[in-house]
Amino acid sequence: MNFIGEHLLYGLLGKSFIWLSFAASLISTAMFLFYFSRKENPLKLIRGIARSFYILHVASLLAVIVVLYILIFKHYFEYSYVWQYSSKTLAIKYIVSCFWAGQEGSFLIWGICQAIIGLFLIRRAGDWESPVMGIVSLSQVFVTSMLLGVSVFSYKIGSNPFTLLRETYAGQPGTIFAQPDYLQYINDGNGLNPLLENIWMTIHPPILFIGYALALIPFAYAIAAFMKKDFRGWIRPSMPWVLLSLTFLGAGILLGGAWAYVSLTFGGFWAWDPVENSSLVPWLTLVAALHFMIVSRRQHFGLLFAFIFSMLSYILVLYATFLTRSGVLSETSAHSFGDNGLTSQLLAYLLVFTGLMLALILMNLRSILDHKKDALLSKEFWMFLGSLIVALAAFQIIFTTSIPVFNKVFGTHVAPPTDNIGFYNRWQLPYALLVVVFIGFSQFLNYSSNQIKEILKKLIMPAVLALIASIPFVFSGIVTQLVFILFLYFILFGFFAIVVNIFFLTSFPGNVGAVLTHLGFILFLLGTLITFSNSRVISTNTSSHDLGDQKSNDENIMLVKNDTLYMAGFYITYVNNSRLENITSYRVDFLRMKEGKMAKQFSLYPSVNVHPTMGAVYNPATRHYPMMDYYTYIAQVGEKPDYIVIKAIMNPFINVLWAGSLLMVFGLTFSTVRRIRRRRAAI
Repeated sequence: MNFIGEHLLYGLLGKSFIWLSFAASLISTAMFLFYFSRKENPLKLIRGIARSFYILHVASLLAVIVVLYILIFKHYFEYSYVWQYSSKTLAIKYIVSCFWAGQEGSFLIWGICQAIIGLFLIRRAGDWESPVMGIVSLSQVFVTSMLLGVSVFSYKIGSNPFTLLRETYAGQPGTIFAQPDYLQYINDGNGLNPLLENIWMTIHPPILFIGYALALIPFAYAIAAFMKKDFRGWIRPSMPWVLLSLTFLGAGILLGGAWAYVSLTFGGFWAWDPVENSSLVPWLTLVAALHFMIVSRRQHFGLLFAFIFSMLSYILVLYATFLTRSGVLSETSAHSFGDNGLTSQLLAYLLVFTGLMLALILMNLRSILDHKKDALLSKEFWMFLGSLIVALAAFQIIFTTSIPVFNKVFGTHVAPPTDNIGFYNRWQLPYALLVVVFIGFSQFLNYSSNQIKEILKKLIMPAVLALIASIPFVFSGIVTQLVFILFLYFILFGFFAIVVNIFFLTSFPGNVGAVLTHLGFILFLLGTLITFSNSRVISTNTSSHDLGDQKSNDENIMLVKNDTLYMAGFYITYVNNSRLENITSYRVDFLRMKEGKMAKQFSLYPSVNVHPTMGAVYNPATRHYPMMDYYTYIAQVGEKPDYIVIKAIMNPFINVLWAGSLLMVFGLTFSTVRRIRRRRAAI
């Protein structure tokens, strides 16, 4: 049957470029590894072939992206991916987001990020090029195979973004796809999930995928070190890549938190969702890897841990991909994809790289075990201990997150925690407390050795300042529980240790980026502690209308249009509403009584996005002050709507949390630039 109006040429081009990209990455892998195997008598022709095929692989992937964007922007809904994630009513900035809204687009953006990074390695890796690029190309083989969309002996290999909609529904009787002119009945696509119609979700996924892609490079250098039998030389060239990955992963996580804060209705930025956890854990293990690498370079101590965590970070990226895209978390996470038949393929990807890591470590264990004992009062020793604490925190998170996996593998029925936020906060608090203690204490330590008397003298000033600064928080009732008071004290101790170190030069900070990163982390913890121990719902139903149950009446307030009610020091009124396409915004004025008159302080515009097929999404609105946020969202809308029910939350100190997060990213960026410059100077 000839179907009318289909644009089949684009699909044919897209599929052809995917296969070309896959084949080129396969050949490139073989050629890079073959060139390395001939180190006694290398042939430059082989390296040239490897590079050429890798460049062809990158060019083909770029062509795939161009073709898919053409389909999305032209609204060719005969293609399943285009119909499922795009719509004619979407703004351009959100049409861009359609590209990575589905699994196929996600793999494509991940693959192109890794591919472009490989081009930089070809130019900069020097003697490490062939083994490192062999591993990078091998990873590209697996990533591009996720896009093939073929079946071999009933085994599905990949999911193709250029599959036609009628092919998706082939074999189902009674559908429009039995008619040659079926396209006349498809006027629009399904569109994005309304939750994704947010500027942060336009930026968050590509930044996160760049971080994931960058995590491959330390893994590749570590594997190359085993191949070259150069067990220490790999650390220096791989450290800038660790810092880059930390920077982009950190920025991606921060942007995801910003999206959650302005789009979801739980009043926070982090809910310890399993998918959120799976992106955080590689960042934590990379933090540990960075510090183990520094320790190993300076004192030949902790080399085994530097290898393990540099490689484990990418393994955990693959594991995060498996968790997110295999469907195993579909019942415990709102962010995960369903199972589209790629579970076995994702598992194979994970197992191959895990097996490679374990085999090489075991084969070379004697060569990478350090026999030197580090001095107890050295910066390296405390850096090593702090890194172990960070690693333990990461393992606690990933172990609990993996409960659905354990249940599936072992046939058990262990229930994941029902109160994610409370559970993880209790577990992670001791780790965070220890880390800030180590950060503060290590500020006054020199590398190699130190005198205990000198250290104790240096500790007095930050210890006293922290005690003095803690008093207002405690006596004002901002922090009340004993464990939180202890945590607050050590956060402030870490803060003043850094400040004293900077201004009084008790131990001159050699790396400004590290100082800024640690300071940002401490401010982040301070904001987290104050915000979530003092965040409170300030709305309560003072209207004469019953909302149905006690909880609803305790946490919400019903506003009849143009009526004014008192709420937590404000008088609030529902003024009007306005509609633009699917989104209805509601104006709520916040007023205070001044000199007997009502004076408007600010207006908030919470909104409801009613998607024709996916239902309603409630978008919060927030008023930001330096030390306070007022956070409001619609809980219910009247039928006319002559009334609305809103929930309002007060979040103190949350902007200190955001400031600390930004300072961390800035510090990591500063350290990355510094490390890259030093690397170039050395070359």
